[in-house]
Amino acid sequence: MKVTLKDIAEDTGYSISTISRALNGLDKTSTKAKREILKSARKLNYPLHNKIDSATATGDLNVMLITGVEIGEFYASFFNGINNAASREKVRLSLTSLENEIPDLQEIANNIEEQSYNGLIINTPRFSTAQYRKLKEALPDDFPVISNEVLDNQIFDTVGFDNYSAGNLVAKHFEDRGYTTCGIIRGPSEKTAARLRGHGFTDYINGVEDMEILLEAEGNYSFDSGVQAFQAFEQLEEKPSAIFSANDNMCKAFMKEAMLEGYTFPDDIAIVGFDDLPMCRNHRPTISSVHTDYELLGKVSIQKMKEMLANPEDPKTLLSLVPVELNVRESS
Repeated sequence: MKVTLKDIAEDTGYSISTISRALNGLDKTSTKAKREILKSARKLNYPLHNKIDSATATGDLNVMLITGVEIGEFYASFFNGINNAASREKVRLSLTSLENEIPDLQEIANNIEEQSYNGLIINTPRFSTAQYRKLKEALPDDFPVISNEVLDNQIFDTVGFDNYSAGNLVAKHFEDRGYTTCGIIRGPSEKTAARLRGHGFTDYINGVEDMEILLEAEGNYSFDSGVQAFQAFEQLEEKPSAIFSANDNMCKAFMKEAMLEGYTFPDDIAIVGFDDLPMCRNHRPTISSVHTDYELLGKVSIQKMKEMLANPEDPKTLLSLVPVELNVRESS
């Protein structure tokens, strides 16, 4: 029996005229209504035209970006990259910044509905897994969310950088340059991405017979923890000749303290950071760093969101890894 708009109306409770306009992209109905209408049409096997894809069924994409915002190059670089990607993908991006704690979650959910957002991208490195779960509970069940934070167990569909391969790249670079004694300034142990960077680095070195790790300094991505890492380095009787810092901020702090004590890079110590922020190109000596392409991260995130909108019945909580590369400069 042929499925009609009347069948969709009975299934969803919306009027036939509203359903017609929504499926043809002619009505500024709420995003929630459009999602429900499209979901019902697919469930009932209503013959959708090829043009009725995610963009047509929901109108031009209007995406909320939730991120932590602090003074510094990391967030500026992240937002610049993802904003460029949104412009190229013809997506309207609205920024909402959060501090360490999640504010009124119902207010966020209401804002999403009132502003007819099609989806949400979230990048809040300071959030715990429990905080991500609280955010998920506050959102509609079928609302498309892409997280840029890699977790041990993904709460949302996730697009993140390949941190493990990044650690491998740095270790291989040290091997190619003939450095046999190495060290690492780790990121916060509670963060999956930081642990993956460390494991990628140490696993590679532990697999090379004539390479060893002499320094493993715990850090939290702050400048101060880079200073503390240098202090730990100074206490060693046998010092490593090459060091991997889990972010550029700690790397810069380590180099500053070392240069004050008369060390030179890379003659006395080689060092590589992570994120490849503008400071790496502007510092003297210039700093080698793992390049994370935030525009590519944004592009893949938006493309994945479009896939979610076009295929709402597909399994969720998938992890997609964005490749990284090593930019070698004077410091190593």
